[in-house]
Amino acid sequence: MLVQNNIPLAPFTTLGLGGEADYFISIKTKEDLLKALEFSKTQNQTFYILGGGSNTIFRDSGFPGVVFQMQIPGIRCLDTNDDYTFYQVGAGVPWDQFVEYTVKQGLAGIECLSGIPGSVGASPIQNIGAYGQEVKDSIVNVECMNQFGELVTISNEDCKFRYRNSEFKSGIYKEHIVVSVTFQLSKLSPPCFRYPEVQKAWEKIDLEKSFSNNDKKTSMDQRIFQLEAVRNLVIDLRRKKSMVLDENDPNTRSVGSFFMNPILSEKEVVSFLENARKSGFGNPPIYPERAGFKKLSAAWLIENSGIQKGSKYPGGVGISENHCLGLINIAGTTTALLEMAESVRQRVFETFFVRLEMEPVVRP
Repeated sequence: MLVQNNIPLAPFTTLGLGGEADYFISIKTKEDLLKALEFSKTQNQTFYILGGGSNTIFRDSGFPGVVFQMQIPGIRCLDTNDDYTFYQVGAGVPWDQFVEYTVKQGLAGIECLSGIPGSVGASPIQNIGAYGQEVKDSIVNVECMNQFGELVTISNEDCKFRYRNSEFKSGIYKEHIVVSVTFQLSKLSPPCFRYPEVQKAWEKIDLEKSFSNNDKKTSMDQRIFQLEAVRNLVIDLRRKKSMVLDENDPNTRSVGSFFMNPILSEKEVVSFLENARKSGFGNPPIYPERAGFKKLSAAWLIENSGIQKGSKYPGGVGISENHCLGLINIAGTTTALLEMAESVRQRVFETFFVRLEMEPVVRP
């Protein structure tokens, strides 16, 4: 285990922002993690777990403690039957690498989560989701190390997954460190194209003709072909919104969607609609959530509060030209980014009386 001092954190985040970490340790095995925890304890230092850096914002002053960068590798098949294949995946595996691997195996369940940056270890914490799928629907359990250095396995049910949240993010397992995640993926379920944008793009593809132009003859070949088609559709949609990391596209220097879609009670929705219609906003988009609640579109709220894509803010930050949920670093600072975020939140609240909540984590 190598302990490094005064390491700049900006290169380890998709935003490219943040000062230095007092200590920095790359975690490649469970033994490394155990030693790193012991080091933090003996040095009386706080620690932070860093995955792919796509959901973390470090302050300009850096992190006054130890940053553990999770790099635990491995995609291991645990079992397979007529319906499902089960994989245990190391927390440090890049998320999209795992998605691509499963699609090539003809397995459905996470194909619409293609192109999402970050690591497998972060996926249950956020309960990542996009284009009609959420990772909670494919997770069997999560292997963690607790603050005492003990390995524990937490079932899907005990994770208490909900919209962009779990017990790892804001519950009883907040102090646990994800080591690996076990997934159950389907051999039989068709590709997912429930999301309107994906379905619309899917309908434009002449799959039968496209398939006949490829030397693929078996039913498995056809299944893989269809899953890859959905994966490519999703990546194309994300790329058009600058939501796929690309060093040649400055609009991708973000954390993806900066704000979560607000969840309102049915009573709050009635009040929201009354205010919106009185102000001339017609019928805002509202989506079903769990019983008794509805979900609003954060993007719609931002755009209709008068904030335009491509807007520039003081301090070298701005709004993506391709998606208003993309708050980007042009040549700025964390301070400037957070000030812009608060300005956006305030503008939305003044217009719709709805408070937006940030999706990324700010440390420290």
